[in-house]
Amino acid sequence: MSDSPINKSRRGFFTGSLLTREGRQKVAKQINRLGLVPPGLTIASTVENCSNCSGYCAQSCPQKIIRIHSENHELSAQPFLDFSTNGCTFCNECFTACPQTSGHQSTQTSLGKAHLNQQQCYAWLNIICMSCISVCPDQLIKFDKSSKPTIQLENCTGCGSCIKVCPATAINIIEQTAA
Repeated sequence: MSDSPINKSRRGFFTGSLLTREGRQKVAKQINRLGLVPPGLTIASTVENCSNCSGYCAQSCPQKIIRIHSENHELSAQPFLDFSTNGCTFCNECFTACPQTSGHQSTQTSLGKAHLNQQQCYAWLNIICMSCISVCPDQLIKFDKSSKPTIQLENCTGCGSCIKVCPATAINIIEQTAA
């Protein structure tokens, strides 16, 4: 696939860019947010304020988990969390570095809840795996007598620390919704 943006105009549709599988996959990729919004920020605030930003939040993150959507993405220049290398410690460095939130302090201590897909989890498929047993900073992943993990959701902060160690990619974070 090329990196040029899909032409979503009527002409683009009739010339076939949206009629091919490759074109549809590219459009789906361009529209989907690639990860959660960093702590303290909201989707609305990133859409409104991040378009001309230099990515101060990504530069300031000690865990190096904040990425910026690429130029060819519909959410270009907006930050997202990539848990493939680390989890969020809620240190507020990203929030402090953001010119739009300067002078304020984030009180957010949760991004969502970890979700374990039992149909993908090796342990639930009777393959010996305990990769996630000690990685949770709050020790919320427990194993039962038959070595099957569960996540105690009531105290889960959605920090993402469990995601990077799962060889089956069976854990993801379900974003919390505003009440």
